[in-house]
Amino acid sequence: MRRLAFLCVLAAVLAVPALAAAQDPEATVSRSFAAIGEPVVVTIKLDAPADAVVEVDPAAGSWGDVRVVRVLSQSATVVEAGLHHEIEVLVAPFAPGTVTFRPAVVVTTDAGSLPATLPTLTVEVPSTLSPDEPLALSPLPPPVPIDGAQSVWLWPAIALGGFVAVVIAAIAAVLARRWWRRRPVDAEEVAPEPPPGADEVLADAEALLETDAAGAYRAISSAVRRVLGERYEFPARSLTAAELEARMSGAGVDGWEERMARELLRECDAVVYAGYRPAVERRVADLRIAREIIGGTG
Repeated sequence: MRRLAFLCVLAAVLAVPALAAAQDPEATVSRSFAAIGEPVVVTIKLDAPADAVVEVDPAAGSWGDVRVVRVLSQSATVVEAGLHHEIEVLVAPFAPGTVTFRPAVVVTTDAGSLPATLPTLTVEVPSTLSPDEPLALSPLPPPVPIDGAQSVWLWPAIALGGFVAVVIAAIAAVLARRWWRRRPVDAEEVAPEPPPGADEVLADAEALLETDAAGAYRAISSAVRRVLGERYEFPARSLTAAELEARMSGAGVDGWEERMARELLRECDAVVYAGYRPAVERRVADLRIAREIIGGTG
């Protein structure tokens, strides 16, 4: 019993500073009339010791049907008793009729935390229903026809329009093609440039003998195949080296010319495809043989 009495006395002694932490609390509302969910401002004023922390408790049950939106501002000025706090809180009622609530503020000191006793406030919230309207959901009215509905001919008209557009585009394409074929064309535009002659190809090959052996021998092979094909009327340019050797005798190629062409084309394939690089003197000699085959001068 003595221990219980001592604890009660100790709790009372500790509670005295906390109870005295909030002095002269005031609370006012910016207006006493608001719609459901319409925000109003609650202004709270109270004095507290200099070392006290004053906070709004938005989850307290004393707010009732009013919800705290946010704290707009909180300021403190020095007074004789400590600090004079002024807090502006944005709240909104969410129930029709006379909504009564009491703002909740917690004052924290070294002795503990206690809610400040603030006056009760009242806000009138009008109902969204008429006075004689029952508190029940009314059935929706039946659907009624309206002017400007989609015509039954809309999609057939779209399909017909698409078909007509395709037909017109096809006719325009045919006419444009005919005009393009019958358009007047300059003679220079019609006549293609003739391919370079064998002598020109060998001249290009001569320019590449020292710097680009593969390019030079590729040009030599092309010139020799072209001349043999034109001279003996067989597709020498489209045949492989083995096929060309088999066809030359049957096409009537002269024996001496056939031997020279066979050896020269083998040399060309070795340089172009096998990476063989003959000496410059050998390259000059092969170019001379190619000119002898096509009928040029060495």
